[in-house]
Amino acid sequence: MDRARVLTEIPADTIISVNRMAHPAWCENLIEAGGLREGEHVLVVVDEPLLPEGSELAAAVKDAGGEPRLELWGGDERPLAGPPPSVLEGGRAADLSFFMSQAPRGDEAGARFQLLEAVAGHGGRQIFMGFVDGELLRNDLSRPTADVSRAAEQLIAELKDAETIRVRARAGTDLTLRVGGRPWKSDAGRLLPGESANFPGGEIFVAPHSDGADGVLVADLTVPYTVEGLLEEPVTLRFEGGRVTSIKGGRAAELLRELVEQAGAGADVIAELGIGLNPTFTPRGHVMLDEKAGGTAHVAIGRNTGTYGGDNEASIHVDCIFSEPAIEADGRPVDIP
Repeated sequence: MDRARVLTEIPADTIISVNRMAHPAWCENLIEAGGLREGEHVLVVVDEPLLPEGSELAAAVKDAGGEPRLELWGGDERPLAGPPPSVLEGGRAADLSFFMSQAPRGDEAGARFQLLEAVAGHGGRQIFMGFVDGELLRNDLSRPTADVSRAAEQLIAELKDAETIRVRARAGTDLTLRVGGRPWKSDAGRLLPGESANFPGGEIFVAPHSDGADGVLVADLTVPYTVEGLLEEPVTLRFEGGRVTSIKGGRAAELLRELVEQAGAGADVIAELGIGLNPTFTPRGHVMLDEKAGGTAHVAIGRNTGTYGGDNEASIHVDCIFSEPAIEADGRPVDIP
């Protein structure tokens, strides 16, 4: 049975009335982060393990004055080449979208990007949360969030006019990135129309030019879609002219190589440099938290079009997170707040 179709056929009031009670703190945090306004159409997308939490969030949206629509991310054939039709329909009408996935697939990044484009293309806003479960929502994500918007603004002011960024780190990263003319962005402030963010926020990021990466990246913390938790052995990627020429390390490196090879064109191209600023979190092997944590940075390969500000198309986007970054902008050392 097509569960997504069943969900859309159930009246929205029927879905959300199940949890008409005091709403969890994580729901309140998400609604605040999304900047929900009275009467806005809100798409809530979840994979099957998070259906109960999706209902809770839809109920909270309803009571906050929004018009929720709950949809399931799934189908009979995986990986999905595109969003389920009902999800895409909801995205085209949504002023705000929340997408929560307990088990996101690396080979469905292209489908997730299509949904983002449907939402952002008409000025909608989206918050994406990957690798989340009920326990994480009810604990870490129910706590007050740190406001690092001023630190993000200060760091962007230091970097926004730079042509090249050099990134070095304790584990061996030494990478030079060409970023001139590309916008620096942040998910630490207010979510604007046509933009996307994660929750919790706490990073600044830029999409380097597709031929503008040379050197070595050593991820010593987290590489999603490979092994669970923190890396037991660092993953080393070498870049020449913007492309990955080798991926070495242990089991995580093997799995990353397989993912890149299977993804095809554009998967081995530099996509993003992100710098974490959030002091609330300590790296634990969870990409959504680790990439925001203060004292970390990440370099991604794959797709960086749309809200990232780049022009490389690919079916994957993989963040490789490392510790203790030091950066230079056009040869000038820049302090990370």
